[in-house]
Amino acid sequence: PYDLVVYGSSPAGISAAVAGSRMGLSVAIFEPLPMIGGMGAAGNLALNDGGNGAEHTGLAREFVEENARYYGLPEGASVAHPESFVAEATFNKMLAEARVKTYLSCRLTGATTRTATSTATSTSTNFIESISVTCKETPISATVFVDASYDGELMVAARNIEYTWGRESRATYNESLAGARTPGFVGVSGPKHVNALREDGKTLLKYVHNMTEELPTEGEADDALMAFQHRLCVTDLPDNRVPWPKPKGYNPEDFLLLQRTLDAAGGNNTDFFTRLPPAPLSAYGVPADRRKYCLCCGISLYSTDQPMLNKGWANASWLRRQEMIDDHTYFELGSFYYLSNDPRVSSEVRAKFSKYGLCKDEFVRFAHIPPQLYIRVSNRLVGDLVLTQNNLATPQTKSDSIAVGDWSFDQHMTGKYAVNVGNGKWEVMLEGNFWPKIIPNPGNASDHRNASNWYDVPYGVMVPKRGTGANLLVPVAMSASSVAFSSTRIENMLMSVGTAAGVAASQIVQKMNSFSDEIYHTSNIKKIHAVVQDVNVTEVQQVLQNFFRQRIHGPPNNQKY
Repeated sequence: PYDLVVYGSSPAGISAAVAGSRMGLSVAIFEPLPMIGGMGAAGNLALNDGGNGAEHTGLAREFVEENARYYGLPEGASVAHPESFVAEATFNKMLAEARVKTYLSCRLTGATTRTATSTATSTSTNFIESISVTCKETPISATVFVDASYDGELMVAARNIEYTWGRESRATYNESLAGARTPGFVGVSGPKHVNALREDGKTLLKYVHNMTEELPTEGEADDALMAFQHRLCVTDLPDNRVPWPKPKGYNPEDFLLLQRTLDAAGGNNTDFFTRLPPAPLSAYGVPADRRKYCLCCGISLYSTDQPMLNKGWANASWLRRQEMIDDHTYFELGSFYYLSNDPRVSSEVRAKFSKYGLCKDEFVRFAHIPPQLYIRVSNRLVGDLVLTQNNLATPQTKSDSIAVGDWSFDQHMTGKYAVNVGNGKWEVMLEGNFWPKIIPNPGNASDHRNASNWYDVPYGVMVPKRGTGANLLVPVAMSASSVAFSSTRIENMLMSVGTAAGVAASQIVQKMNSFSDEIYHTSNIKKIHAVVQDVNVTEVQQVLQNFFRQRIHGPPNNQKY
């Protein structure tokens, strides 16, 4: 058995594994994809949303500085968003140097849980004894488990740990931003009045849904998740450009909404869809002559965010999720193929989009598509502590903090609906998006990293309710409302939370090892001597600051290590 097993090689998972190993634990990490790094490498996001300077701390700082060394930049320089194969190499180096056993293409298939009595409280508690994975014939046991997956897969497999998904109602936590929202044009760029029906006047366009059938009353709970997407890496460098591939089963009529939005924008204006060039990696220190760009999102009637393709994702089977991933790939590639080839598109727009394509040297094993879908939110832990719109930054400074958050509330759209506007007309409208600051103050409302957005992240966000999950920490699918999670989902911060999970795991293992009369990971357990709910957070904080040089209190640049 291992001291620590981490499921999911997200940046948080890698941090937990590396931290645990540096603290002297035997550690293994299991990743379901054939590529390491989650959104940090396999998803082409890296630490894009974490700034590119003093904001990085602890193991995240080590990551960005190692990336900079690859590019030959001066000592102390940082590259938060390198090319994905560079991010992959950096993560692999961190794991190898920490002697973490790493298993890829290794999907979770189940977990075995047992009940014990806590010697500290004399109360009954559940713990995970072992997990089953596709790459091993026998179950994997450990003293402590960390679920660093984006879907909280291990948390769900444990069965007795409380979790949730979708949006809470406004009444659940008294959150003004919670629940379903009225469709409209708030924040929408580009055209705003586009017919939602096909020529028959009855059938909805593809990618538009029926509001009356699927959207509850404003403020009520539902199972909606903010939009997913692939963060595609694209280039206009001819020698490294793969022309937009025609996706399997391509039907140009599936993209009629794109054509109508293009027509409404004036025919040649495509800024509503994606600006070309989009965000350059050179802004983060990647040599400009590589001319690589990362595609993202947008708030418009047609963008690379396509909500509701993830409908039912949180509770879907592994096979169904693969189908949903294929749906996203079809939508994304089909949209670019349409803009580059369809005769209904102006020659100017076709020429504009044909200049770009997928990067030939990125994700070579995966047809140049990131194998990690950007799962912005899925299942979420419900612990004794739940971060909400109201307590996320009230107070900003928290005595039990183990990381610093630094992002506004930022929920991408959750729906694209046909809305009856009268006189037999149905128009396409968006639903769900919001992006206010954590603490309102004058300034740019779209500046997600404004100084008003920092907050301390307490240890309890990754801890299951007492009496459950005694040896499980959940640093990604953390205990936060849907509203709060729209801010906490940033990879830079999650690396810090993951590091804290690794340090907390070492404390538990040390306490368990100090008792020789009970064996924690066998079937005859009577007592359990250490649980995640009783970790000494002060000791964890001291290790984070002194050993990992991690910032544990805000504001983000108040400690420069």
